[in-house]
Amino acid sequence: MSLYSRAETNAQSLTVLNTTEKNSVDKYDWDDTLIVDGDSTVAGAQGYATAARKTVFIDAVEATLAENRERGLTAPGWWEYMTYTDAAGQTRHKAQHLVGFKYAPANTADLDDAVAADVASAISISVQPAAVTGAATPYTGTFAVTASATTGSLVYRWQRQTATGTTWSNITNGGVFSGATTATLTLTAAAKATYDGYKFRVKITSSAGAEEVISNSASITYA
Repeated sequence: MSLYSRAETNAQSLTVLNTTEKNSVDKYDWDDTLIVDGDSTVAGAQGYATAARKTVFIDAVEATLAENRERGLTAPGWWEYMTYTDAAGQTRHKAQHLVGFKYAPANTADLDDAVAADVASAISISVQPAAVTGAATPYTGTFAVTASATTGSLVYRWQRQTATGTTWSNITNGGVFSGATTATLTLTAAAKATYDGYKFRVKITSSAGAEEVISNSASITYA
């Protein structure tokens, strides 16, 4: 099992726990669980929901970008990274520095770009979701957002909050909902008894690793 999936050379100095190890490095999490090469999935033991862990590489330029620093990826080298939605509906990040490089080779157009942005990337919302008032019951209609990114394609995640709630939860397709990961969330035959006063919003990231942007919330009220 090797940490090195890139073509580094022995001339590139590595620091692993204050050594200059260049051979295979087995990766262990802080709870001594072996993390395999590539993505793996864990659940619960450290207090978070099931989430995918990725091993990503950060070069010297990437380490300076706000897009990466807000994820905790703050220095060149190999990182174990995961993101998840907590019980309050907030996006959380966990990053553990596995291997530090003294001279990090450039890292561009890799599969980890959604996590480790290569260049500065920003998302802007031009049209926010609109509230629905006087809805007939059962209600069939949409909440939509219009957004753009300077680089990469957009990634959407709609969330909902109950009429009396204070936290947000991710929406999954099924039941009255479809389009939960698109620009337009559709409700089909949503009953007043359940959804009157519900609020909806969308969290947006990008395939180029842009910082997350959250839309305004929009509510639904029935006639």
